[in-house]
Amino acid sequence: MILQKIIEALKARNELSGWSVRHNVTREAQVYLIGQKMEAQRLTGEENFRIEVFRQKTDSDGKVGMGAGEVTLLPDGNVAEAIDTASLVAGLVSNPVYTLPAPAAIPDVPLLDETMAHDPLGALDRVTRDMLAAASKLDDARLTSAEAFAEIQTVHHVNSRGIDAEQTSSSVSMEFVLQAKKGDQEVESFRELTRRRVSDLNIESEITRNARFTRDLLEAGAPPAWQGPVVMHNNLLATFVAGDHLSAGVLQTLGSAAMKYAKASTWEVGQSVFRGEVTGDPFTVWANRAISYGIASNRFDLEGLPAQRVEIVRDNKLTTFAASQRYADYLSLPPTGAFGGVELPAGKWETASLLEEPYVEIALFSWFNPDNVTGDFSSEIRLGYLVENGVRKPFRGGQLVGNFLDALANVRWSRETSFLGHYLGPTTARFGNLKVAG
Repeated sequence: MILQKIIEALKARNELSGWSVRHNVTREAQVYLIGQKMEAQRLTGEENFRIEVFRQKTDSDGKVGMGAGEVTLLPDGNVAEAIDTASLVAGLVSNPVYTLPAPAAIPDVPLLDETMAHDPLGALDRVTRDMLAAASKLDDARLTSAEAFAEIQTVHHVNSRGIDAEQTSSSVSMEFVLQAKKGDQEVESFRELTRRRVSDLNIESEITRNARFTRDLLEAGAPPAWQGPVVMHNNLLATFVAGDHLSAGVLQTLGSAAMKYAKASTWEVGQSVFRGEVTGDPFTVWANRAISYGIASNRFDLEGLPAQRVEIVRDNKLTTFAASQRYADYLSLPPTGAFGGVELPAGKWETASLLEEPYVEIALFSWFNPDNVTGDFSSEIRLGYLVENGVRKPFRGGQLVGNFLDALANVRWSRETSFLGHYLGPTTARFGNLKVAG
């Protein structure tokens, strides 16, 4: 067995102060559509071993430092050469010494869609059939292309302190392009989403909602000059609050022990995370790797730390930072592991009460990309609505301008909640004072 061979080889290396091995086995199914026609489908697989080694050394001043080196090994790779490479890199680096995680109870976090595990291509066939069925009901928009991907990954993590843990997870993604025409005018919209279960894709509602947005783009006018209430719902709200599930957002950055150690985060435990007075609802957030079927959830993270639901902010004040083992050691914090999903409590407002006119609703960003340290943003609006005097008028273009933390200090949250992959919290938020610049 290759994993055991790697472990034995690592144990025999006297220069190493620690090590970890992560055995990854992945199966993936892919389906591609052009219009209503199947373009291609395929099954692929991958297996590798991620080896990380640690070395300690003492410099001329007697200061002890620690370096880490990492290498990815394929099943037919040379184990000794791979460890040599990782060890060489580790010997060139010197950071303050830290420990590796020790064994701990691993929670049973639901991560696997069993139907996908048994038949990934069959699961994707249901996804594409559901997309086509939903698209066939559209009047003024049509599906021009779509893709779907299903992945099953098994991870076995072992380290030199005795961790030996395994987890299997699934993920399913769909991408589609919708087109609408009016005379000579033509618009398209693109949507991509990822979940762990097929049932969480909500295919029909996603197709229907995005078809409406696509049609409204045809009627959209110029952006208004606006300063005041701005409403966000569902997926767009999740992106605003929790960022893209593939990259960290403002909360994940400022709530990170690594960023605190680097002096990039100005947050302090026990103090308000806001720059001024909070005029909206009190803010509370959890970093949660234990959300059932959350796409940022796991039983254990890259270091082997067990999943936790960690309170980061309570009633506007920082409770703790999300900390890997390394930065937990550096800052004398409890190790929590990777940040995971963003969870907010239910608000106290009925959604209807948050839609008091006038307001602007943002439906689509071209890309929401705030400065993750300052929180400042100026993001292009793909589609929005000015709602006043009983009229809902679509517009496109312009930018939503503001500061992420200032926005959260003046917001009211809905009582209704939803699970949106990497976000669990209110479905609607009414921000009290944001600016739309034309």
